[in-house]
Amino acid sequence: MKVGITGSPQAGKTTLFRLLTGMAGAKPGAGTSNLGVMEVPDERVSTLSETYKPEKTTYARIKLVDIQAHNGQEFLNEVRNLDALIVVLGCFMDEPGVQDSLDFMESMETEFYCADLASVEGRLERLKKNKAKPVNQMEIPFLEKCKEALDNEVALRDIDFLPHEMTLLSNFAFYSNKPVILAPNISEEHLTSGDYPGMEQISGIAEDRGYKIVPFSGMVEEEIESLDKESRIEFLETYGFTQPGTARIAQAAYETLGLISFFTIGSDEVRAWTIRLGTKAKEAAGKIHSDMERGFIKAEVVPFDDFSRLGSVKACRDKGLVRLEGKDYVVEDGDIINVRFNV
Repeated sequence: MKVGITGSPQAGKTTLFRLLTGMAGAKPGAGTSNLGVMEVPDERVSTLSETYKPEKTTYARIKLVDIQAHNGQEFLNEVRNLDALIVVLGCFMDEPGVQDSLDFMESMETEFYCADLASVEGRLERLKKNKAKPVNQMEIPFLEKCKEALDNEVALRDIDFLPHEMTLLSNFAFYSNKPVILAPNISEEHLTSGDYPGMEQISGIAEDRGYKIVPFSGMVEEEIESLDKESRIEFLETYGFTQPGTARIAQAAYETLGLISFFTIGSDEVRAWTIRLGTKAKEAAGKIHSDMERGFIKAEVVPFDDFSRLGSVKACRDKGLVRLEGKDYVVEDGDIINVRFNV
């Protein structure tokens, strides 16, 4: 999975990228997009790590792109293969920064509509002139449905597609189908008050378009990064938070993409594995190793909540809470899994 960070100039997107990835060398306006990986904070992984004290602890990860282009074909090329977008809004600069960010969002959406409409119309023309072969007989009605939505400036992410249409949708990299998270970059003063410039407008846009909003303060986050764990907790409490804004943004990206985590545990490593919601046990086993999927027998499953309540897998086993599940079991978020396999 790959998520892009974008926004108007000076809004703080490269600051957010550095905070999420820990890449201190990332520079704004360098011409080339910065690439990195962010860890998705998860207290469940921390709990498992504290229990087993493994040699290595691995959190769920998502690839990040700090997009340097702000518009035009270069921007569209950067966005095309991304799974979601985080749009940083420069609310710390008061009204001028807010207006720049609102203008950027409007311009971005317009570019997305135009690019998608051109793609749909081009494909329809080729199909109707028999210059291309349809995926199946439902492709033309599907594309006409997309065209109608785009003609009315309705993003494809807002359309209720039928199951067979969702299959067709996966064949296209439509821009207006990508999930969007708004990240207002606000001042320390506004972080304390809970209000910030442009809040009402931004909330209205988010509600209308189905965007998530996760405010953060770049200046405060940089200060939080410099603190030890105990001081960090006290510092966050003064603002009424239990997590930094960066953690909330990372988790929002994870949820927006429809991702969940299952865990493997041991003295060598405690690890969160990323899968899509609805993934079955055999496929999940393949995330760990292809041999596990090929030779899958059963999965021993312990829900994290049971583990947390009782303190160990052994205690869960003694209470009859360790389940043996087959290949068609749908893995749930927080499952602790031990795969039985034979190759």
